[in-house]
Amino acid sequence: MMQGTRILVAEDDPVTVRFLQSLLEEHGFEVLVAEDGRHAYELATSGSPDLIISDLVMPYRDGFGLIRALRTLEELTRVPIIILSMKDREADIVRGLEEGADDYVVKPFNARELLARVRKQLDRPRS
Repeated sequence: MMQGTRILVAEDDPVTVRFLQSLLEEHGFEVLVAEDGRHAYELATSGSPDLIISDLVMPYRDGFGLIRALRTLEELTRVPIIILSMKDREADIVRGLEEGADDYVVKPFNARELLARVRKQLDRPRS
């Protein structure tokens, strides 16, 4: 894993944030945390993340709106986005992928599976 790989976590639940931050940092990632959609947009545009993990249900801007906004920015079109949400309906999963997410993980999630998905997205060539 490249040292200094930066992951933005957009999540408003403090317990989930602490778990994700601990898990990702333990595996050598630098973690940026945004507790709402507006802050996530600001950090995504200023923090140069290599990957974004976003919840769907957040204050100020939901995950769908965040992904839509980020995908309009040239500098972020190739940054992989993984949705991490309790929304497990097929319609939500399909919408998330159609809005521009690269992967979708349903909460509660398995830590090893999430790490494998993160690594897979980071290892994919971005043309």
